[in-house]
Amino acid sequence: MNGTPRESLEARVAELRSEAIDAMGVLTGDVSACARARDGQSFPAYKLHEGRYAAATSLHRELRSAADADVPGLVEHAWETWQAEQERRASQSRDWQAYAAGGLETVTQLRELLGGSSSTGAP
Repeated sequence: MNGTPRESLEARVAELRSEAIDAMGVLTGDVSACARARDGQSFPAYKLHEGRYAAATSLHRELRSAADADVPGLVEHAWETWQAEQERRASQSRDWQAYAAGGLETVTQLRELLGGSSSTGAP
């Protein structure tokens, strides 16, 4: 990790947000996701990246006001929140399942960056 753990995390959060935005743009092409939703079209691939973006954005906001010592706890809390979100969405539509999976994927990557548990989901 280059720089402090916080700087590395903030840089990775920015990268993940950008990657999610780019992926959503590629997937929607010239038709907005809102137009697809109004037409009743399921769009799990898009929702996966939307969840990734939501998780990264939430952590970005929290990191701006957190003390350095609080950073690992913020990431762990985010992971627990998205883990619960994935469990909560398990019986819902594929779109919601993909959204939750995307958020969990993002916070899992950030957790691993800080030396947390592996992506197996084990604490």
